[in-house]
Amino acid sequence: MTEGETKELSNKAKKRLAKSAAKKATKAEEKKEKGEAEKQGATKGGPAKAAAPAEAEPSSRTSTTPSDPVYYLGNLNASSVECTSALKASIAAKAFGLNLSRAPYTYGQTLPSVFSGPALFVDSNTSNVAFGGNGIAKAISLVTGKGDANSALVDEFLELERTSLRKSRSDKSKKAALVKLEHALSTGSEYFVVGNSLTVADIAIVVTLSQSSGTDTCTDTYTATVQSYLDMHLSSSTFADGKAALTNLVPPPSFDLDNNPSMLRAVNSIFYDAICKVLPHLAHEIGSDNDGIVIEKAKQIKLADYQCKEAMPLFSQLKAIQNLPNGIHSPQQLAQAIIASIPVDNPVCEKLVVNGPGFILCRIKSSYLEQHINTLMNSAEGSSDPKMPLPFNIKETGQTVVVDFSSPNIAKEMHVGHLRSTIIGESVCRILEFVGADVKRVNHVGDWGTQFGMLITYLKEAYPTFGDAENSDVAISDLTQFYKNAKARFDEDADFKKTSQLNVVNLQAGDEECRAIWKVLCDISRREFEKVYKRLDITLEECGESFYNKKIPPVIQEFEEKGLLKVSDGSKCVFLPQKKYVIPLMLQKSDGGFGYDSTDMAALKYRIDHLGASRVVCITDFSQGDHFHMIFDAGRMIGWIDDDKHKLEHIGFGTVMGEDGKRFKTRSGDTVRLVDLLDEAVERMEASLNERIAEKKAVITPEEVHSVAATMGYGAVKYFDLRRNPTTNYKFSYDEMLDTKGNTAIYLLYAHARLESICAKAKRDFNVDVDDLLSKKSATIVIGHPSERNLALHVRMFADVIEEVLKDLYPYRICDFLYALSNAVSDFVTQCKVLGSPEMESRLLLCRASAVVMRQCFDLLGIGHVDRI
Repeated sequence: MTEGETKELSNKAKKRLAKSAAKKATKAEEKKEKGEAEKQGATKGGPAKAAAPAEAEPSSRTSTTPSDPVYYLGNLNASSVECTSALKASIAAKAFGLNLSRAPYTYGQTLPSVFSGPALFVDSNTSNVAFGGNGIAKAISLVTGKGDANSALVDEFLELERTSLRKSRSDKSKKAALVKLEHALSTGSEYFVVGNSLTVADIAIVVTLSQSSGTDTCTDTYTATVQSYLDMHLSSSTFADGKAALTNLVPPPSFDLDNNPSMLRAVNSIFYDAICKVLPHLAHEIGSDNDGIVIEKAKQIKLADYQCKEAMPLFSQLKAIQNLPNGIHSPQQLAQAIIASIPVDNPVCEKLVVNGPGFILCRIKSSYLEQHINTLMNSAEGSSDPKMPLPFNIKETGQTVVVDFSSPNIAKEMHVGHLRSTIIGESVCRILEFVGADVKRVNHVGDWGTQFGMLITYLKEAYPTFGDAENSDVAISDLTQFYKNAKARFDEDADFKKTSQLNVVNLQAGDEECRAIWKVLCDISRREFEKVYKRLDITLEECGESFYNKKIPPVIQEFEEKGLLKVSDGSKCVFLPQKKYVIPLMLQKSDGGFGYDSTDMAALKYRIDHLGASRVVCITDFSQGDHFHMIFDAGRMIGWIDDDKHKLEHIGFGTVMGEDGKRFKTRSGDTVRLVDLLDEAVERMEASLNERIAEKKAVITPEEVHSVAATMGYGAVKYFDLRRNPTTNYKFSYDEMLDTKGNTAIYLLYAHARLESICAKAKRDFNVDVDDLLSKKSATIVIGHPSERNLALHVRMFADVIEEVLKDLYPYRICDFLYALSNAVSDFVTQCKVLGSPEMESRLLLCRASAVVMRQCFDLLGIGHVDRI
């Protein structure tokens, strides 16, 4: 039912509501005075006798005065944030100083079905109700004593808004109503339709016109007077606060226990409803600082799966304002009351107990785990793995996200310093692509700058026949040595240095020979980069510094035109708040050249305006953090960035160190080439596999060794880095990363191979084909043993892990989950006989379900998997 169809309060009903509210306020004041007198008496005559503990009853008061009436806005749902009636009520509450609380969902159940819009309740007495946006707003103005002035005229404009201005009304009636509104504003106070202050009429008219603007011919454009009236109110703190407050008054959407893959949110929905039943007047506050989440994974998995600690802060809050429910004298009692409000037959959790000072612990029901894992496994199509379900309401789906990573320099080989950006960036891209984002994988290579003058000059010396039709090939086998030789000549020879500086100018001016040499250097470098990217399975689209060279001058001009550019020592700079940054951004050097600041500002504008990015993620070492945050802040300053629409992030990583705790280098002190580092990991893995074959501990053939070793060796290097918070430093150790025990990729890959080996043996020795069971959509996993339940529990955590990692894009969260899952696998195959057992089919399906989740995690980390080792 639309607001126009909702029954408004009659004048008689409004007065009755106001009278009822006034009566309640009077009784409250009398009760307060009486309580204070009794308190004083108790103080004089000794301590008051403690009341006997009683069964907890829901409290119905929120303010610091326990007996004040509480006003609830109810009969709302998730879509009510777009409802004009609810918005009017929320704004009126802010305008007239009434504290509105979110009504328990049970309050709306007593209303006739004809009333589908918002309703205002007083305390828990559902007979004291006002309906409709105008009716509720008027009732609020009356009970606060701020709606008596010119009441008849206010009602006249409310009627005008209801009958003539709403979307469903005719163009003729809207035009006539707008003429009356124009006249009232022109002959009155300009910004208020009645008197010289905000009334319910203003709230109703502004909300309706703001919602109608642009949706029909009558309200596409307003007169200057009406538009000024709207702009003033819509930009006011009252309207902004009212709109913001509405989100807390609207209850969260009901949780879909059958289809939503989030186990954490399933448990949360049970606890949230229970807390709201015990403390209905705090419904709008519960979990409000944590996206409505009131539970978390248990700290000690031996005691519980999940825990809720809300009873403790809620008790402290209510005790401070003397507003505890009857019979509640400790956090433990409040926790017990919450447990009592959770139905025993709820489908999700069981074994609820109070622990310590007020924690509530619980276990997940096996039936709930069975239902969801069976649904997952029966969703497989053909021979493909079932698609892992995504968390609901993922913001990244459909977004354009730019991920800037790897970014090596032309004419320099990739070294160990490029390892972290490259593999972290690849994983970040895969995570975002998995949830449906349109990811732009940008390789911001260093292919421009003053160093190219030096390189061009040296190449001319080293290859004097370059440019001849018959001798144009350039064979540079060691880019790093080539760069070192050029740098040595630049430092030692003044003439060489001068020529190099001239070649920089020639390159930037478009000189054909300089451009040709520059292109050769770029092509040679790309071939070297590709050796690394192929080994690590990295996909990138090059968009280097040279791409933005022509885009920099317009950016500088835009900053100048907006008065944001200052000249300092001949350089054009943007000064940001000094409390955050000690140096400015330099958009142009005193000699007219451009640096990193110039290029990165142009890159940001291009990514936002041309690529349409709503999220930009730059992945570099931590030392560049301030630089990128300055770029982001400058983007906000000039107006390119709207924090409501854009998210800009810098993921800074620590240093890869050697066993000595210093930067990882070769014995000669040189930087380790990344290709050499990766190849050594594979060689060591090959040696390990050949030893296992010789000891008859492996099932692969000698011909398969290199392929398996490559998958495991590269995966070991990646995982050793990804498994830790990227902000930390770490010591590079082949022995640790290639260990078959502990938190290593090798251990995880062996665990996965063991699962697939069990499935293969079942088909070979027992004629039970897991793939056949899945193709028939007959997967039935039954959980009996504690190790089965523990493994199923971890499998079901996948969606929650994805939701968590999307907050900061740190891949180590997936690594932590994968390691915990692998430990659960190890415990399961040790404790539970699979092959030949009465539970064989069920346990085989659980093996495959675990393997499916592991494969998905490997893929998100950019790590290959093997089925046989």
